[in-house]
Amino acid sequence: MMFNTLFKANTLTKASANQVPAFDPIMFWHETVSDLDIDAFSAEFCKRHGREIESDQFWADRIKVLRSDSTERLNLAIENLPLPAAFREAATATRALIREARKHSSPFDSQLTLLYWLAAVFSFGIPYSKKLGLPGYNVMAAVPGAVLKDLSFSYSHLGYEKLTLLSKTDVKWLIECWGQPESHSTLHVMHNDIWRKYEKRLIVKQQERNEKFLSEIKVLLSPDSGK
Repeated sequence: MMFNTLFKANTLTKASANQVPAFDPIMFWHETVSDLDIDAFSAEFCKRHGREIESDQFWADRIKVLRSDSTERLNLAIENLPLPAAFREAATATRALIREARKHSSPFDSQLTLLYWLAAVFSFGIPYSKKLGLPGYNVMAAVPGAVLKDLSFSYSHLGYEKLTLLSKTDVKWLIECWGQPESHSTLHVMHNDIWRKYEKRLIVKQQERNEKFLSEIKVLLSPDSGK
């Protein structure tokens, strides 16, 4: 089973009138395609969170009142990917949808597939980038969603043992529905070349910013600066 075409934007509903409206032109991280998209998304993502905090509607607070509405909880979580907390909230909401489906003896393969996709993509990141000297989230957030969606992987080879987003119950469901995989890994290991590519780009940007800052300081400290 392949997962690189799983995530579709039309599986999500629009925000309701009493929610903070989603931003344009890029609504979701998984819709970003290019580096320019990521730059635009990142800037607006920060601005939106600033507006939410100012209006006391920060997403992490709003999601708490959606615990009885798993679909809306999932939508709000996905709007805030690739934040680690958003991945965890999305997994929790999807897990609740699976439980509800099982309770009514309804099919839940699509929800289980989504849960596995979330866990797989989450495994692309690492807690801390030693080369960058920053949390690994910074690299994750620099990768366009389309790039991650295009990474090929299968349950058979990625497995479940190293996917930290999965719970013991999740693993039980996976084995029950898909059997035992042949091996266990993470997307960080399987596609480390992609990680290194974007990590290197951030290092270059970091160096450029540092050099620009030092140049500005030198100008300020030069003998002629006060003339």
